[in-house]
Amino acid sequence: MDSRKHQPERGATPLAPLLVLTFLASAATAVMWNGLGFVAKEGYAFPEWKTSLLFALNGCIYAATAFGTGPVLRRLGGRVTPRATLLAVLLIQTASAPLVAFFDGSWAIWVVSLLFSVTSALLWSLVESFMSAGRHGRSMRTTIGWWNLTWMTSNALALAAMAPFMSSAEHSRWAVAVLGPLCLVGALMLLRFPAAPAPHVEETGETGPPTGAGYGPLLRTSRIMLPMSYVLIGALGPIMPYRLAELEIPLTWVTPLTATWLIARVGCVLLMSRLHFWHGRWGALATAGGVMLLGFGLITLAPTILAVTAGLALVGIGQGLTYYAAIYYALSVGRAEIDAAGTHEGLIGVGYAAGPAAALVGLQLGGGTSVAWVVMVLVVLTAGPAVTPWLRARRAKGA
Repeated sequence: MDSRKHQPERGATPLAPLLVLTFLASAATAVMWNGLGFVAKEGYAFPEWKTSLLFALNGCIYAATAFGTGPVLRRLGGRVTPRATLLAVLLIQTASAPLVAFFDGSWAIWVVSLLFSVTSALLWSLVESFMSAGRHGRSMRTTIGWWNLTWMTSNALALAAMAPFMSSAEHSRWAVAVLGPLCLVGALMLLRFPAAPAPHVEETGETGPPTGAGYGPLLRTSRIMLPMSYVLIGALGPIMPYRLAELEIPLTWVTPLTATWLIARVGCVLLMSRLHFWHGRWGALATAGGVMLLGFGLITLAPTILAVTAGLALVGIGQGLTYYAAIYYALSVGRAEIDAAGTHEGLIGVGYAAGPAAALVGLQLGGGTSVAWVVMVLVVLTAGPAVTPWLRARRAKGA
């Protein structure tokens, strides 16, 4: 992945402001999805069931908003541009994040997190469209690589950077409050954005991995695996603060330790961006599913912090494989339309809702290992639908 070879097409969003906005907004997303459980536990004394409920509601709202992004923008027509919508989203985040620092009631964390769920779904559906629109072939693949590395690196750094805020209940809330200025700086990047994503450009005369009929079944399988990977991640959000407390991990280490899976994901995506042999291959998706399940089992059931850390790394590797493949096939087959990006983000939201909901069911069944088994059974139940496109592709090939 060589940025010097990247030649942006006419009308495409400039890469530098796109990546800066992505980095800053991703820091906010990391805190609100991966770090929110720690703030809820330490800053508001939430029990585990209430934290799981908070995450499940956020996931439902995120999914509903993402799926509706395309239709809503079409109804607005020429009255509001996608860039103006992005500006409004970032300004809402800028204004709402500090509420948790200036108001003591637990209502603040509910209001702020739910607002971020709505606005983040709109933001990422739009940003993904701006990122890929007007690009094709090698340019699109290179941009996807840089974009994925940017937001994933930001996720890892932001979660680890929460450590100084975890020294006390009051300080933990400031981990959310400081997101306001980050979102405001991100809004300034829109000065370099076009008013709307460029029209999709058909691939002609490009070398590189094909985007033909063979990608269709891979897209269908990855679109099943993607929300299931986020079921595991969504369950980790409310689980990890209490799991690490069981292992007596000092508060200042809980977020850097949890960031292990985010760091592993960055490494996986970096390799995928440089090694293209996985394009069009089913083995990458099969490996992703296996290592994620193994990793989640270690995180939730293993008795030592070393095993839990290894589990976090495995989840990161598997989720990196799944995510990169899913967005690559989605933007190759589904093109750069806002609807394609909205569907991609909506599926993520489904996982973010189902994971904590499954954890909540496990807690009602007694907690502990029950949480782990309920979540993993939910994921295993999707194995049949995920394998079906592969079986159909094999039959079609043999016909």
